Amino acid sequence: MNVEELFNNLDFENYSYFYHITGGGNGESICNEGLLMEEKELRSTTIEIKSEMIKDVKNFILNERGNNVRKTDEMVIISCPKEEVNYLVKNNNYISSNWVNDKTPEYIIPSEYIMGYIDMRESEENFTFTANENYYFDEYGYGR
Repeated sequence: MNVEELFNNLDFENYSYFYHITGGGNGESICNEGLLMEEKELRSTTIEIKSEMIKDVKNFILNERGNNVRKTDEMVIISCPKEEVNYLVKNNNYISSNWVNDKTPEYIIPSEYIMGYIDMRESEENFTFTANENYYFDEYGYGR
């Protein structure tokens, strides 16, 4: 799916959306295992997507990619019904083999809330969205 289609079909009335920037190859493991977090606050590792931020989708992605000084290879997209936002972050009982920090991550956003990820290493004409097969909702954020 292309990113224009993804972002143009988000339902901001009923769902909240967030993104997390990560290094190459991490998007797939986050889809499979969930997003591990050291802190319980969503804002510690995600940024909420507002409709006005994505009026120009390609510029939104290019701005987040920046000059790749930090590892900005993939953008993980997270979605949940608005009424569940306060319950999105769960206590973590799982340790991923991909966790690189010394401290064990105490929290996680479960895989079923991860819509998928965008590979930002591609040229802007080729930005594509890789959907997460574990995602609880359909590709546009609507419940199954």
